[in-house]
Amino acid sequence: MITYGAISLILIGNLFYAYQCIFQTREYIERYGFGEGSAIMTRLVGTFAAGFAIVLAIALLTSIEGAWLLFVYGAVQAIVGAVVCYWTINSHWGSVEGVKTSAEGYLAPAVIAILNIVVLATGKDLVFINRL
Repeated sequence: MITYGAISLILIGNLFYAYQCIFQTREYIERYGFGEGSAIMTRLVGTFAAGFAIVLAIALLTSIEGAWLLFVYGAVQAIVGAVVCYWTINSHWGSVEGVKTSAEGYLAPAVIAILNIVVLATGKDLVFINRL
């Protein structure tokens, strides 16, 4: 089913970034030239991705019935992330000496946003169930 495939891709994407940010912090920082001082914020971003992945895994193992707010949050957060990262990369911050910008900074959240919207559209009969 498309809905569960999209949820699985969202989960995998979040786990990928969580793992990189939390367990491969040094490599992640060096790849983008963030500087040693960014370790705390890099790992913090990883915790958000890990938290979302864990909640998605629980939803997949139990039920996504009525879980519309989870996917709305995922879409909104990813849209905000894509816009802010695009804006940042195309501002003064994107040309700071030593920082290596990449379209990945806004393309990855854009894909995650689209996948969350796909879940909301294709799984509407499940995620919008009112259990009251």
